[in-house]
Amino acid sequence: TEVKVGRGSPWAAPLIHMIPQRIYMEIVLTGKPITAERAYEIGLVNRLTEPGGALDAAIELALEVLDGAPLSVKAARETVMLSTEMGRAAALQAGRAAHVECYNSEDAQEGPRAFAEKRKPVWKGR
Repeated sequence: TEVKVGRGSPWAAPLIHMIPQRIYMEIVLTGKPITAERAYEIGLVNRLTEPGGALDAAIELALEVLDGAPLSVKAARETVMLSTEMGRAAALQAGRAAHVECYNSEDAQEGPRAFAEKRKPVWKGR
């Protein structure tokens, strides 16, 4: 809506890393609001909920993340954050470096062992 009232939209700068450029341009150049359904279609939001259900959905997602091996979750998050800041080759190199700790951890042994034994892994974060 900023273009309709003569204002800027610096808040929109990170959108280029979230949605295709042509959709980004449409949003900021027209100033038209988008629906939750459209935001979901273009990948701006991951999940839709019924009104009042956002907190429950967020908690559900957080619990899914907490099920993962802590070092792997940390490295994965770091890789994603780095990859939005740098080119593809540099991001791949940084991602490999971020995951070295995971591959050399006790959790790296526990995950496959638990899978083979058909049980839930017991993560130690080391």
